[in-house]
Amino acid sequence: MRPATMGRGAGLLSVSFMAFGPITIKISNLSEFRFIFWRLLIASVLYFLIFQLRGSRLTWSAIRKSFLGGLLFVLQIVFFFLALRRTSATHASVVMALQPVALFAFARFQFGERPQRSFYLWSVIAITGVVLTISDQGSGGEVTIKGDLLAIVGMLLLCGYFAVSKQVRNKLDVATYQTCLTLVALVLLAPVALISGHGLAPPAVGEWWPVVAMALIPGTGHILLNYAHAHVNLSEIGLINVLFNVLVPLYAWWFIDESISRLTGLGVVIAVLAVGVLVTRPTNQLAS
Repeated sequence: MRPATMGRGAGLLSVSFMAFGPITIKISNLSEFRFIFWRLLIASVLYFLIFQLRGSRLTWSAIRKSFLGGLLFVLQIVFFFLALRRTSATHASVVMALQPVALFAFARFQFGERPQRSFYLWSVIAITGVVLTISDQGSGGEVTIKGDLLAIVGMLLLCGYFAVSKQVRNKLDVATYQTCLTLVALVLLAPVALISGHGLAPPAVGEWWPVVAMALIPGTGHILLNYAHAHVNLSEIGLINVLFNVLVPLYAWWFIDESISRLTGLGVVIAVLAVGVLVTRPTNQLAS
């Protein structure tokens, strides 16, 4: 199997795993930053043990190369949660769904990618499907310009995280990069959790399983995504990632019995079909 095909498959699997994240957080009673801190701690321990079993060693050089990725990872989490407190969940989700547009700019100017016109056409169709999916979920709270701006900054930080990860994956293997960036993110998030008042107290006995599930399922999604970065164009990664906003309401309907309307279902079908058309095309049909 060609590396590009494996990379696309890893990208699709990564989104299907990461889309479990919002549902897992919703099930948990822990405050957001406290929850994320312990999720990162569990993931760091697991990654470090696997790293040691492989006979590898952590080096300061690898940590330095991974620092910016870990910093951007934490910052996009912080800005997204700040946005959710100041604008509606729908507005924040729509802004995040527009990240392929920003990633096209990153891909063009930083990596010299030149997708064909058909790529942009199917991207617009996929984003339209995502907006349809989100638009029928209600306002979800008060809308403010400040909240929308925070969501835009969070989206750009996420795009920066993707771009930096693609660069670093040319220097580090996926296990080294994922371990180092998670350790960096853990250290950086700790003061955020303390300043926010969420604290770092360990979860109670009955509160551990969502945290562990978050580390294992969406955590595996991040590993697969960083694997894909070495084999797939950044513009393709951005488009594949729009499925996140499509899969979240689908999983909520499937696992926690949230209702799903016909409009949402239509949006899911449109977005999945558009992304499916693109990822099944040969790479030389996507790049000019």
